[in-house]
Amino acid sequence: MSEDQDSCCPFDDPAAVLRADRAALRGGAAGEGGVGREVFTQAEAVFGRAGVGRAEFASWLHFAATVLGHHDYAARVAEAEPGLPWRTVWAWWRPVGAYAAEPNLSGDHCAEVYDLDGGAAVKVWALWCEGAWFDLDTGRRLPAPADGEAVERDVEEPDGPWLFDMEEDGGWALNCPGTWEEPVVLGGGRHLYVEDRGVVVVEENAAALAGWPRGGADTDSWESAGDTPWFRPGTRGSGPLTAAGLARTFGDAWVTRVPGDKLPDALEHPATREFLSEVGLPRHWAAGNSSFEAAPELLRPLTARTPEAGDENLLHLGTFDFGYTDPGLVGVHRVTGAVHMYQESVIPLARDVAAFVGLLEGVRRYMGACWSPYPAEDGIGDFRRAMEDLDPEALADGSPAAETWEHLFAAITELSVYGY
Repeated sequence: MSEDQDSCCPFDDPAAVLRADRAALRGGAAGEGGVGREVFTQAEAVFGRAGVGRAEFASWLHFAATVLGHHDYAARVAEAEPGLPWRTVWAWWRPVGAYAAEPNLSGDHCAEVYDLDGGAAVKVWALWCEGAWFDLDTGRRLPAPADGEAVERDVEEPDGPWLFDMEEDGGWALNCPGTWEEPVVLGGGRHLYVEDRGVVVVEENAAALAGWPRGGADTDSWESAGDTPWFRPGTRGSGPLTAAGLARTFGDAWVTRVPGDKLPDALEHPATREFLSEVGLPRHWAAGNSSFEAAPELLRPLTARTPEAGDENLLHLGTFDFGYTDPGLVGVHRVTGAVHMYQESVIPLARDVAAFVGLLEGVRRYMGACWSPYPAEDGIGDFRRAMEDLDPEALADGSPAAETWEHLFAAITELSVYGY
């Protein structure tokens, strides 16, 4: 690529990024950019802005491209810089500034290696993430093996040197996040690291490391990128909640959808009928000390469950268990579509079912970023802004619903991953 082309859009070509002045790239001289700019900002958001050389920065770019799923770009980075000291084999990792329900490895978590018939797998488990299985070599998601089909491997303790050893007399003078601690040694120069934001398998480049300066890994720089990570326009939009989005957050098996012809005639509100049939309702939701269960007999009159609720226009959606106070029965108004809750009295809770489900989904999706944000993230702030955009009236100070939602939101804005 010519220098003129580089100056127009240097992010398109990894070789141009590696030879460019990074401060100039950071300043946005290339305009909006595309995949390359997305990879660049993610690399610095994870690793910081240490003045590393071309080869080590190539390792950062390769990691960021792999995390973001830009595998062609990652391959071009490795081609442009064969001397990168390490490469990312695969990663199950939450990108900086991207809010997803998984991976969320906050709190207690582990990654264990298992031998299978004809291969090997990694099982990742965490408090707020269902057990996930991955092919050890490729990172391809696997179904959980049947009982007796997987044998846990005895993994040896690291017997240095290993990548990112932080002891002064350890391995090589590389930079890494402060959360990359003692790895699972996989053999063949490969190491597995697991932390709150994900799991990654990395591989040493023995030829490059042969002449690399020795010493402890440096974690000082990873908190130095304080600006917002950049994403290509349209790739991280909020948008309305979809069936696919709800399934990604809760798992498709945990979402209830009711075909339109199975919905009761009593539910007259067209948008509610469409939402429940096409998007759905989570069957179970939990955060902190509170939980929500969809009604076993969905959309029966709320007064059939609790006559004292009084309003015969409310149809039962589900029930909140708040832990330390009376349950809250949630109903949708059959004509207006507004969502209310009956506890000691009936109070408005959300503008409609779409907003109600969106608020629950948001708590689940932002958990990891609220409990374990990257240095460049304002997880709690981003969460609050997103929720206020969903239903400003329900969350307005002094509104009847605000106290209830603040209690629910506190599970990730005030309480720890363990609920206290």
